[in-house]
Amino acid sequence: MTPVPDAPPLPPAEFDRLVEELKKDVDRTLIRENLKLTVEERLIQLTRFQEFAEELRRAGRATFGR
Repeated sequence: MTPVPDAPPLPPAEFDRLVEELKKDVDRTLIRENLKLTVEERLIQLTRFQEFAEELRRAGRATFGR
């Protein structure tokens, strides 16, 4: 969420309500599982994801000619 310049801060109760509203849409099990990994394991996982994303881009370019 991008802060709005010059917007007044939310009162604590309203801020807490907003946080609770946003938390319902977050799958915290993925966060917990990721935090069980070491830093090295997380970096390996990130590298594999980036390689996968690049392969998808290459396949898209090959399929759609871009």
